[in-house]
Amino acid sequence: MEVFRQLNKEDGVTIVQVTHSEENAKYGNRILHLKDGRVENEELVKN
Repeated sequence: MEVFRQLNKEDGVTIVQVTHSEENAKYGNRILHLKDGRVENEELVKN
């Protein structure tokens, strides 16, 4: 997870992670909650 964070921060690489793990989701800077294929909620994560 730290490698993904580093790639995003230093090289501007966009990472799309799909997970049910709340712990891993916290590594991102934005969390989209989906229900039936539609965005139900969006969170911005403070790192």
